[in-house]
Amino acid sequence: MSRSEHLDGLLRHPGLWRAGQLGAAPDAVATGHDGLDAHLPGGGWPAAGLTELLLDTAGVGELRLLLPLLRTLSREQARWIAWIDPPFVPYAPALEAAGVDISRILLIHPKDHDEALWALERASRSGNCSLVLAWPDDRRLKVTDTRRVQLAARQGRTLACLFRPAAAAGVNSMAELRLRLTPRPDRGVAVDILKRRGGWPVTGLELRISDALQPTDIREQLSLWRHGGPTQTRRQRQDPAPDGVTPALEPTLPYKSPHKSQGPAPERSKVLH
Repeated sequence: MSRSEHLDGLLRHPGLWRAGQLGAAPDAVATGHDGLDAHLPGGGWPAAGLTELLLDTAGVGELRLLLPLLRTLSREQARWIAWIDPPFVPYAPALEAAGVDISRILLIHPKDHDEALWALERASRSGNCSLVLAWPDDRRLKVTDTRRVQLAARQGRTLACLFRPAAAAGVNSMAELRLRLTPRPDRGVAVDILKRRGGWPVTGLELRISDALQPTDIREQLSLWRHGGPTQTRRQRQDPAPDGVTPALEPTLPYKSPHKSQGPAPERSKVLH
């Protein structure tokens, strides 16, 4: 085979990323925000792969941005939406009122960073989760960790989403989509696309997002979480969750203390087979 034939075969390879083929992604889930979809491969979130949302602090609008995705996946797929070590307990009544099927939500409480990464990789690879949301310790997160999660998410056809500080924009990552979020005074959010498959970065997208997930003041919630708060009572699903995983929530707003154990650590062999 000649050199030109080798080159032609390489250029036809489906795994090759091309800047001129932004809309050619095989699978995507609409974000619910037309202004963002227009700049994403396939017109939405990658259905399988690693995405990162970079923000200065929790509560800038990241969950409201993801609300259409939560609603779509919880109602259209019979798979779990896993939350790994969120900074505060998701407010179930608000999610339910916004159209999210909370019976599909799982909370995973790892005891440390290593266990959080293990749960993230296992949940992404298992095929049992349509979406995995994770808040890792960014000080200990390595580029090799993001590569493992990206490969696991591809294998399990899962959208894995990491929430990282805005400063992580200067750190390498194997995520195929990286967005930086900045709040706006009108309850909107500015989105900078730092990395996307098959396209150049885009800055300054202004999005109007729903107010559906604003039941209480976010600063009060974070303050209570940091100082420890009442432990949540869990509501069990009729079909039991895997060992070590907590189904979604009673309609109250308790907080997970970072200083207290949530019970015995789950046996690794029993989580998300």
